[in-house]
Amino acid sequence: MSRRWRVVRRRAGQVVTALGSNVHIFARPQRRQELAWCFDTVLGCGPVITLEHPGMEQPMLLVRFPGGGNLSIEFTEDAPDDDQPRLGAWLELRADDPAAVLRTAVDAGLTRIEHPGHPYYFMAPGGQVFTIAPAS
Repeated sequence: MSRRWRVVRRRAGQVVTALGSNVHIFARPQRRQELAWCFDTVLGCGPVITLEHPGMEQPMLLVRFPGGGNLSIEFTEDAPDDDQPRLGAWLELRADDPAAVLRTAVDAGLTRIEHPGHPYYFMAPGGQVFTIAPAS
């Protein structure tokens, strides 16, 4: 370890040891129904909850995944939105049968994304990309 990193680590006192199980993304308001449908109906993560939050003009959507983790979606006109994959963080979902979940997503009209990382990627309405990894 370089001297610079030892100093930074000592100053911080603590180190980050894990990535949390909560994700917050932004979407445009016109994507609300599509995103609720995507997670509730297509992926079976429902019920998707609508949540009021002080200081936010519009209610958020909250997805509580059965196997753990939460996704909150905040709606704002300034959110990136495209019918092409978003070049930002791609998020990982877990499933017992990733191929079956991808087939379900594609059969429902969601866009399959080809990427060399592995074979199970799809794009949610608005451009957010998700990968589906094996649960175990």
